[in-house]
Amino acid sequence: MHIFCLFVFIHVSPTDSHKKMFQPEFENTTADPNSIRTLNNILESINEKVAVPPQISFESDYGDAYTQSTQKHFLLEEMRGRTLKMVVPAIEPPYVNYVNFTDAAVTEKGYGPGVVIEILKEIGKRLNLTYEIIPASGSTWGEYLNGSWTGAFGQLVRGEVDLLAGGAIMEYDRSVISDLTYPFQFEPTGIMIRSPEKYEDDTLLIVTEPFSWEVWVITAAVILISGVIFLGMTNILRKVYKEMSVTPFESIWVFFSIFVQQGLPEQPRSWSCRVLVALWWLASITLSATFTGSLVALFAVDKTNLPFQNIEQLVKLVKQGRFEIVMDENSFTRTEMIARSKLPVYRDLWHEMNVNHKVKYVNGISRGVAFVRANQGYALLGPMATLNFYAYSDCKVILLNDGILPVYLSIPLVKHSIYSSYFSTKIREMVERGFTQKWIADYRSYVAMQKINECNSTSTGPKSYLDLKRAQGAFWVFLGGVGIGLLLFCGEFVFKFFRGRMATQENGTRPFEEVTTVSPNSVQSPITLDVTDGIHPTEVPPNESNLLDNWSLRRRNVLNLSLDLSRIAN
Repeated sequence: MHIFCLFVFIHVSPTDSHKKMFQPEFENTTADPNSIRTLNNILESINEKVAVPPQISFESDYGDAYTQSTQKHFLLEEMRGRTLKMVVPAIEPPYVNYVNFTDAAVTEKGYGPGVVIEILKEIGKRLNLTYEIIPASGSTWGEYLNGSWTGAFGQLVRGEVDLLAGGAIMEYDRSVISDLTYPFQFEPTGIMIRSPEKYEDDTLLIVTEPFSWEVWVITAAVILISGVIFLGMTNILRKVYKEMSVTPFESIWVFFSIFVQQGLPEQPRSWSCRVLVALWWLASITLSATFTGSLVALFAVDKTNLPFQNIEQLVKLVKQGRFEIVMDENSFTRTEMIARSKLPVYRDLWHEMNVNHKVKYVNGISRGVAFVRANQGYALLGPMATLNFYAYSDCKVILLNDGILPVYLSIPLVKHSIYSSYFSTKIREMVERGFTQKWIADYRSYVAMQKINECNSTSTGPKSYLDLKRAQGAFWVFLGGVGIGLLLFCGEFVFKFFRGRMATQENGTRPFEEVTTVSPNSVQSPITLDVTDGIHPTEVPPNESNLLDNWSLRRRNVLNLSLDLSRIAN
């Protein structure tokens, strides 16, 4: 049985800056104004078309999907026991949390060194490898500028190192000058902003917040449309099933009463009308329960209004001058992706960045987070997973759920490396078996358990009661109902006055017809009425029909006056 030991030989510079690079992340940083750079400082490298250096051949001798070397048949014995020189371009959790390959460091710190270091650690154990860490020179990752590569990729091209210990974005230009392993992570670009102020305007909180305005508009439209349908159905079915009779206003009021749980004074008789009313009742119960649940959630959790929800809204705010973009100057790939994109939203964003210079570059993600944390109106674009952990540890920044510009991350090796195929095979196995996601989840759990979130100490806890500020909407609704009720109360009298006046005018246009009110003692029978002009009762007077009509009018008048009619003879 062979026992493999892992030896790590660290060749470091005595400078303090290199030592600081391997300190744990999430240190309290402040935004240094001198570290802020504009697009003018790096525009030359962004706009220049990335080309292959002259010493690199264009022959497709790496032709598989992951740009590995075609020399795949090296014996394991040739790869064992070697020393690989590597550069750590940046500390970017959860991919590189710290640089220490010993198990004692994991026990001491309480969390792993990161996905990339875990991968190198596992492969190093299998092949008995020794890693020699070389300090990074120039910019973090580097870019192709003036015919040569700078930064970590420059060291890789010049043969100074064998691999780059970090999550490098896979792109064609890099694949030409290096062997990119199988991707260990698919990662979008995240958008981080400073946490906006909490919700302040609570005037109509209880009315406007549980439902969006679209829901309110659709509900009102359904009530109106259902009222019209119900009116038509009742008018048609009243002739067949003796259905209830309603006016247009009463028809709409039926569905509004159901919506506010008031009930109906009269139930419809036909099956069709009953089904229509019953289904709307069920819908109203669902809306009422949703309204109540939304209010409970609204009062239990503080509401935060985000200035935008997606990249399209962010670009609009950038055009309006309300937001600017912040990016890491060491990650030129994301800037190039924006510049080369053909989508309209990214073309508009690049126009604002390139022409209107609405972008600032910082040296490192941590400084970018600190800058956004200290300044309102800036949006940081960076690796989603890394920004996610910063958002976990600091409540003054917030990360949007939707990401943009998705990329694959891999580990770059020197071109035609004998380890390319072996690294890719082992990385694929780790990804398929879920090890990479487990390492990320473990680190997320560690960050979540730490009490480093300053909101735990600076913010007040949730209130156990509903104060007047948040409940005032209910009283405003009540006062609004009282005002509308008083207005309708006065309107009814005005309507009755004008209606009576119109009725009087209509009666004035008819021939005057005298109606005499008689007492019950004088009313006996229509034949006892005095008949003038010598007309005898036994004779049929020519105006007998008029007399009978007059008698009918007198009798109705007696009924209206509520007189005793018991002695009126028929």
